[in-house]
Amino acid sequence: MRLIDYPIAIAQKQRELLQSEQHIRRLQDVLNRLTAEIDTTIAFDTDLRNDAQRKAKRLELMKAPDYRRAATNLQMVQDQRAEIEIDLNLLRNQFSVLKLELRESIATRELQMVDAA
Repeated sequence: MRLIDYPIAIAQKQRELLQSEQHIRRLQDVLNRLTAEIDTTIAFDTDLRNDAQRKAKRLELMKAPDYRRAATNLQMVQDQRAEIEIDLNLLRNQFSVLKLELRESIATRELQMVDAA
């Protein structure tokens, strides 16, 4: 990749990261809603007499397929976001290295010109 290509590649990766973060927020909202439903169910269950029973019921309700699917989807997208962040940092670092190499090349040429004069 050429030096001029990096800003566009970095911007594209940043957009990808933004989309991933938006997706995470939506999935987190779904999971929060499901958790609130579980908490409401437990709060209004008169058969649950103590904290231990409420905790056990909460764990049981969290094993529901909808809740597990939402939690799993959120974890997968969070992992994808981490991978995008790694790729973005790699692009930024490659861009920095290329700029440094070009600066070194320019400095070397300038020294050669001064030595030749």
